Amino acid sequence: MVAGLAAAFAAVRLLGAERGTPLTQLVTYTPYAAAGALLAGGAVVAAGATWPGALCLAAGVVLAGLVAPRLVPARVPAGGVRLRVMAANLLYGAGATARFVEQVKVDDIDVLAVQELTEEGLAALDAAGIEALLPHRVVAPRPGGGGAGLFSRHPIDEPEVRLLPPIPMAQTRGLVRVPGAGEVLVESAHPYPPRPGRLRVWRDNLADQPRPGPAGPPVVLLGDFNATLDHAALRRLLRAGFRDAASVRGRGLAPTWPRMTSAHAALPFWTPPVALDHVLVSRRVGVREFGTRVTADSDHRAVVAELVLKPSTL
Repeated sequence: MVAGLAAAFAAVRLLGAERGTPLTQLVTYTPYAAAGALLAGGAVVAAGATWPGALCLAAGVVLAGLVAPRLVPARVPAGGVRLRVMAANLLYGAGATARFVEQVKVDDIDVLAVQELTEEGLAALDAAGIEALLPHRVVAPRPGGGGAGLFSRHPIDEPEVRLLPPIPMAQTRGLVRVPGAGEVLVESAHPYPPRPGRLRVWRDNLADQPRPGPAGPPVVLLGDFNATLDHAALRRLLRAGFRDAASVRGRGLAPTWPRMTSAHAALPFWTPPVALDHVLVSRRVGVREFGTRVTADSDHRAVVAELVLKPSTL
């Protein structure tokens, strides 16, 4: 039975065939399934059940092969214009603390994208001095988890607030004018989570993210995508012209949610940590560094990346 389940899981993930609940949610844990299938297969073979064990091992190898490329770093780009970015889910504004703003300062962030920004959270960020660090902004605070904000050291042209339907999830965006590199389209991304009964909303929100074009500015999407790289919906977005910054640096399995804090008590269940927060960049944008940071009073870790942009010819 274990071998059959492992084989079925591998087939679903390999074909991108997750449909409905619970398959969509289970695919989130593909890295754990890979390790479990390999361990179970070894144990079954050792117990003398050769064929079931071999099937389980084969499923584990397939799953491991799908996951392993995220652990292989690409060549670090040399030269170019540096842009340091951060994305942070603030958990209904609770993570908007002075400690968080201090972390933005320590990491020398140029562009910050926040999700679940409330009016209270925005006021807390202002009280902690975010404007002195990042004076340009596009903000859409909302009650609950639907708010978003984009803060920048550099000027922002064409600021816009997008509300993803049908459950309004705000995404803030703008063309950030990076000295020496020209404009970069940056958006704070936050698709609705893949909750039972709302999977179509989640898929549609992921499909509604901006795509990079051959002639337009580079695109950077920062935020809580409520999806891992094992979800077919997110992989479709990557195939549209993006790279995942964590995977480029060999850290594609670095977990961002849930972070075990008092905030985690709000969850109705326990779940192994997974990578839901991402920095997605156009393929012509280099990635020099990637890391995660603790966000006080939030159940998500923030993600930080140092990007490399081509110098402007203007």
